[in-house]
Amino acid sequence: MNPFFLRVLLTADPAHPAVSLEQFLCEAGHEVVMVEARGDAALKAARLLHPDLIILTGPLRGTLTDVALAAAIQTPGAAPVPVILVTDPAQLPGLLALQAPARPVDTAQAAPI
Repeated sequence: MNPFFLRVLLTADPAHPAVSLEQFLCEAGHEVVMVEARGDAALKAARLLHPDLIILTGPLRGTLTDVALAAAIQTPGAAPVPVILVTDPAQLPGLLALQAPARPVDTAQAAPI
């Protein structure tokens, strides 16, 4: 089991390649609690499901834009929810370090600060 398990809300158009991100997230041990293509539905899901992370992968259907959704999700008095706005979904696995574990730094060869 992944010790850094996250409940993720993913916004993606079903015709968009970002839907494959759901598979990457699940394989990495995270739970995708909802995949939404409409901004208003994603906002409702975020308020009901309280995900640990929200990933926005491009233009949303409806009147709510991805930037407006990111702002609307943050409610005063509540803990902030991290939101990642992805313009190139192919880069997300690397961005989340899902492809390979980090290698330890060899301190003997590290440059002095």
